[in-house]
Amino acid sequence: MDEAFLPYFESQSPAVQSAGATRPCSFNGRAKANADGHFRMGEGETLHYQSVVPTAAADGDAAAEGFFDLANAKCVRYTVARGELEALGGGGGDVGVSGDGEKATSYELVVEQDQGLHDSCGGIVWESAYALEQYMRRNLRRICESPPVKRKRGVSRCKVLELGAGAGLLGLAVAVRGAKATVLTDHPNAMPLLERNVRRNASLFESGGNDAPAGGKKRKKSDVADPIAIAKAKAKTSKTSKTSSCDETKRAKPTCMPMDWTIDAHVDAVANQGPFDLILATDVVFNKDLVDPLLNAIRKCGGSRTAAYVCVQERCADAFEAFRSRAHTALGACVEVPREELRFVDEACVLFELKATSEVFPDA
Repeated sequence: MDEAFLPYFESQSPAVQSAGATRPCSFNGRAKANADGHFRMGEGETLHYQSVVPTAAADGDAAAEGFFDLANAKCVRYTVARGELEALGGGGGDVGVSGDGEKATSYELVVEQDQGLHDSCGGIVWESAYALEQYMRRNLRRICESPPVKRKRGVSRCKVLELGAGAGLLGLAVAVRGAKATVLTDHPNAMPLLERNVRRNASLFESGGNDAPAGGKKRKKSDVADPIAIAKAKAKTSKTSKTSSCDETKRAKPTCMPMDWTIDAHVDAVANQGPFDLILATDVVFNKDLVDPLLNAIRKCGGSRTAAYVCVQERCADAFEAFRSRAHTALGACVEVPREELRFVDEACVLFELKATSEVFPDA
């Protein structure tokens, strides 16, 4: 086992330790293991996040049970809404209308999980990933158009980096929303799963993803297509391809890169793809010794127009406090997003917002 994950591992219950878990979370204390220490899950079971986890106003115990079921599923389905549907809080529904009069459509990601992934923490979609994705759903446009990012055409002009991407759900969701470029990174041991999930959803990034098979598909309003409506939509897309951030052909397929924060060559290779406008990370604060390498990676991959969002649960008190006290050193400024703004059903999730300032980047 990687020594960096040892404190994470030792904080767990005997059942989780016997399963070889390396992340300091036993599905919020709800892990189940067989006599041989392997997690139980339904063979081939696939669960839909929006159908399993209730809203933030719902009973916490029901949400906890939902997260447990998701963590034990073979695959997670997750509906991603684009356009005004996001700002309205829509996660279901198929079609909405944006403030520009453009239709907003929802798409479905399918993400495989690997509960038996050893020496890495990337086999499960953790609660913090769902929390940050929900926050991005409501705020992505505002974030991209506001300082320090200041991209007038929103995420379609943003380069996005995810650190500790794990199964890839968060980064894939942002990519589907039209990011100019998305780079997903994690420990080398987690790369096979991450790469499989990008391939699994590749149809969403090919010619608009209209004919995607299961494992990455566009959700349609009805089973019967209207050829006239389709022709009109294609004509409109052709005319507005230079001005519309919702152009279906602009969904760039994410790139996967290995990144151990303690290896300079890994960090430099990813940084060479930047600077990134938006850096996302979830459940990455679990070892005090890794806090400074994490902050260094954020700084190297950022620039004068970078905003970073790190959503975590308190796995290790020392690591959490070290990150909280030093997070501002990465880009120049850091604030903790109020829980009423995060609006996530699991109140153990904490979101930090880091922004570039002239103290770190003189041209900011």
